[in-house]
Amino acid sequence: MALIRSSSENIVETILNTRMISPEQVIEIRRDVWPDGTINRAEAEMIFEINDVLEHRCGEWDDLFAEAIVAHLIENADPRGYISESDAAWFEERIKRDDAICGTTELETLIQLLEKAIDAPERLEILALETVRNAVLEGDYELLGNARLRQGVLGDPEVALLRRVIYAKAAGRSEAISRAEADLLFDLNDATVCAENCSAWSALFVNAISNYLLVQSGYEPPSRERMKQIDLWLNQPSDGKNGFLKEMANGIGRGSFFSDVSDIFNGITPMEEYYASRVNADAQNREAAEHVNAQEAAWLCARIGRDGALTPNERAVLLFLKAGRYDLDAALDPLMKRIG
Repeated sequence: MALIRSSSENIVETILNTRMISPEQVIEIRRDVWPDGTINRAEAEMIFEINDVLEHRCGEWDDLFAEAIVAHLIENADPRGYISESDAAWFEERIKRDDAICGTTELETLIQLLEKAIDAPERLEILALETVRNAVLEGDYELLGNARLRQGVLGDPEVALLRRVIYAKAAGRSEAISRAEADLLFDLNDATVCAENCSAWSALFVNAISNYLLVQSGYEPPSRERMKQIDLWLNQPSDGKNGFLKEMANGIGRGSFFSDVSDIFNGITPMEEYYASRVNADAQNREAAEHVNAQEAAWLCARIGRDGALTPNERAVLLFLKAGRYDLDAALDPLMKRIG
């Protein structure tokens, strides 16, 4: 345990023995774990150890758990906000160690991590989607924090969780739905076709599938290696951020500042690199918009009507594509004829 005061070690021991935690104990842990504004791996492990044994928890603990683990993974990342494969593997192994993901803390932490990270391995996003899907199909209301959950039925709270995940996807790449996301949504639609799902599910399904077919985000956040290069320069004591404003003032005066910075970053400044990536992404999006190519059409043909009948949501996707007068590959003609 990486706590600061022995009194806090006694508090943790009491929590582990009683398997319960009070708001007052949470305050003590928060005060002693977070005095320097960072959470190291030992402290993160301790927080998980407490969470694993709790039989009675409080809202204050749920908040602390999510804040601490997200801070640990994002603030300690190199560069900041870029979740590495190794950190993602540690987090996934840790939340599965007790053979159960706790919704009020671990699932919420996973979703917050996806919402706040600049970039994260797709495995974390798929884990979140699979967790929600399995909880719905198994009727695990405790995991999803919804006492009104009916097994196999998608209610508004469950759809809200799914929406947070698929539109989070590590902030910078949230514009487009991926093939893996689309496949998982189709699986969930097939599994709940006879259920009295909420109307929000139909809206999310149609929007997400249409998004996958019609929106191709070409934007990728700068690579971890590129950001580490930028961070290294910014933190140099002489040439980095400490002298940045001085160099800017001097350079602008002689008309050479931007070329100097461009030289440092191999001919392109971080700002230029960012805007170039956005312009390229927008150009690709415009080119792909209103068009479903042969590969996408083949995927849709394979997914729709697998059991020989169109589900209401599948029909809604086809009607959306037809009404929009999009440029559709000829492979979709048989499906379009089925909806009249």
